Amino acid sequence: MIAGGSISLEQQFDGTRVNAELVEAAGFNIVGVVVVGGTNIGFLYNGSTFTDIIYPGSSQTQAFDIDGSNIVGAAIVGGTTKGFLYNGSTFTDIIYPSSSSTIAYGIDGSNIVGRAVAGGIAKGFLYNGSTFMDIIYPGATQTQALGISGSNIVGTAIVGGTTKGFLYNGSTFTDIIYPGAIQSFLWGIDGSNIVGQASLVGVGKGFLYNGSTFTDIIYPGVLSTVAYDIDGSNIVGSANITGFSKGFLYNGSSFTDIIYPGATFTQPFGIG
Repeated sequence: MIAGGSISLEQQFDGTRVNAELVEAAGFNIVGVVVVGGTNIGFLYNGSTFTDIIYPGSSQTQAFDIDGSNIVGAAIVGGTTKGFLYNGSTFTDIIYPSSSSTIAYGIDGSNIVGRAVAGGIAKGFLYNGSTFMDIIYPGATQTQALGISGSNIVGTAIVGGTTKGFLYNGSTFTDIIYPGAIQSFLWGIDGSNIVGQASLVGVGKGFLYNGSTFTDIIYPGVLSTVAYDIDGSNIVGSANITGFSKGFLYNGSSFTDIIYPGATFTQPFGIG
């Protein structure tokens, strides 16, 4: 089910951010998480209207990615975190066998990637609708699979206390590390383009990586920008200000604010 009423939002053009009508006209949907009154709520946004996504009986719901009409995410129910697939009317649980926590982060067609904690180990996974396949970076204490496009998966691994980004093609892990970064996070992938965040001294910057070159994505006037997902030339992410986080859509030249009314944090995680 999608719970709660739809909320329409009119945004203003201010010279640096394009009008939200361009989001709606582009014909794609954005999903993410907002914090309202201390509670996480998933949302679907079409450029003008926010629709709440709330897993029945959950205390927290998060929506992380969308492909067509299918949305993946996670919900906390009775103290347990479970992944889900939502098709617009029905929630289907995604639970890694014998896990204490399962989160579904990315979807492409029938394939879903995420993170599970099982036997005390945090591991990435690929789920095809019936079978889970482990994704474990060699030597890592934790692995997360966060995005998928075709046969390519991106994520993060903690090795020796350091977080590094990786690209996994089903057999080989390739490190993707922003030059000079203390930590590199890879969140989304579309074809050969990958987005994420680099943590440097005193600043966090979003980036686009095309296989050879990093291009910074920095929301004007903030110290921390995260790029979470990409679809064609469009990127979604969040800009963090003290005590407040706003979402954005970036088309390569302009930022459009995505702010859920009344929320202290708006984080768009997926676009499709």
